[in-house]
Amino acid sequence: MIITVFSEDEFAKRSIIALSLAAYCAQSQRRVLLADATSLQYALGWNTRRRAVGGKQKVTVRGSADLESDLENPASYYRVHYPETVVDADGSDARSTNAALVVTDVLVIPIHSRQDCNRQALIERIEAARLFNPALRILVVEVQSISAFGATANTETSPAETLAKEILTATLADTVIHEWIDDRRIFDRGLSVFEANPRNERAVAEIRNLHQEIAQARSQPVEQTANSLAILHALQRRTQEKELCHVGIDVLQQQPGRLDSAG
Repeated sequence: MIITVFSEDEFAKRSIIALSLAAYCAQSQRRVLLADATSLQYALGWNTRRRAVGGKQKVTVRGSADLESDLENPASYYRVHYPETVVDADGSDARSTNAALVVTDVLVIPIHSRQDCNRQALIERIEAARLFNPALRILVVEVQSISAFGATANTETSPAETLAKEILTATLADTVIHEWIDDRRIFDRGLSVFEANPRNERAVAEIRNLHQEIAQARSQPVEQTANSLAILHALQRRTQEKELCHVGIDVLQQQPGRLDSAG
């Protein structure tokens, strides 16, 4: 199964969720690949620190170089040897992100309760991916802050719930991921929530429950009517873009000298 955790919002705890899911999969002795398609290479940095401290869970971490060809080729080394792949993507490497979306089984979108995202741009990107991956499942996950006293931040509205309703065929996860006080410390030490000492059992349970929801989403059929509508939206958008492009060329051709000056 290929899981892509995607968010352009650094407050969404994206990388920590991705590496935690990879570490969870590795607990059952499965070969796990964690692909880093982020601009700041969070997972690669985490892996360097992990090797220094001798992390227990065996997770193979690689960067985005050649990620596009490796993911799209079912016969590639990584696709054959790693039954579990988790991609950490922030959209900075568009080719790698798009390649991941084309082959992803379940797309996980963490949304912070206090941060809103560019929903329209995200929806358009997902609908475009459906042209090549109509079986794509989408799970929107709410991320909540937690105070030093353990109280979850109260929010009147949920951006995650709003986004899940606007993305056709998307599901809002029952599991809520919290930003724990020791998240950064564990991450900076090259460890996962499963190796922390003392271990935060609530954090462990959140990742375990989230993975179970991902597996359930993978096995559920895609709602065909909504899926077809999403594909139709993407096709209409592409048609409009081509029409605008042709209009621009026609305008230039009608104005002598414009093409030469533009060159």
